[in-house]
Amino acid sequence: REKIVKVEGGYHGHHDEVMVSMKPPLHLAGSADAPNSVPASAGISSSVVKNTIVIPYNDAAALERALSSREVACFIVEPVMENIGICLPQDGYLQQVREITQRYGTLLVFDEVKTGITAGWGGASGFIGVQPDLVALAKSIGGGLPLGAFGGKQEYMDLITEGKVVHLGTYNGNPLCMAAALAVLRDICTPEMTQITIARNSMLVNAVEGIITEASLPAHVVQFGAKGCVTWAPEQIRNYRDYKATDFDLAFAQWIHGINRGVMLPPGLDEQWLISIMHTDADALHYADVFQEFVDELLA
Repeated sequence: REKIVKVEGGYHGHHDEVMVSMKPPLHLAGSADAPNSVPASAGISSSVVKNTIVIPYNDAAALERALSSREVACFIVEPVMENIGICLPQDGYLQQVREITQRYGTLLVFDEVKTGITAGWGGASGFIGVQPDLVALAKSIGGGLPLGAFGGKQEYMDLITEGKVVHLGTYNGNPLCMAAALAVLRDICTPEMTQITIARNSMLVNAVEGIITEASLPAHVVQFGAKGCVTWAPEQIRNYRDYKATDFDLAFAQWIHGINRGVMLPPGLDEQWLISIMHTDADALHYADVFQEFVDELLA
């Protein structure tokens, strides 16, 4: 099988097969329920684009249609999309994804580069209770050092140990990065500290949600684990098309307002804040205070 499926708006790093429909312009994207496969960069061959099928997130029926030919090797997806703010799976969606992929003999790959232990010590898959065939990790397990990792069921990982699939790299198993990861997982981001940090983020989320409710703003707060974001839309988004309908002008205004007051959010309007174990309650609530200032100025 040479085809793969990914969701529209999903970002999975810079390699050709997944650099398709990362943030496609709507005039090229096609219909919402059967999106076009749109290359995200020059230099991606037409054969790669043809073999990468794009579907909307939170649409199990679209996944079933894509897999029905039994030509698809894998479905790669963030269990919680974090390239469009935070887009949560609807109730039962990932359970349906797991059942459908198993039924058609398609591998399910969870990209947990942005979730990982920020979602809880078992990652998003552990929190949600859906086990993929393969999982990719990075960022949160590296303690600030460059680190990526992947793992999966033994029958698939054995393809590497048996030499059937080649996995080589100059920095594979880099001793410094491995030591950092061990320290993060064993000594720093323990299950207990992870839960304390997530609870601190819940405190911030509740404070910001209260400000939005009090001001009757067309916005809402989304939390997943130690991450959160303000999405400038009245209702939670379900997919990339919903995200494209949010108010980017207000999102930018809020972002630049915070930057100018020492709240250093990531530069993209599609990102999230992250509460780390180094943040105190006062650090977390400082964001809420700055957000209140923004709302006061917005409504003045």
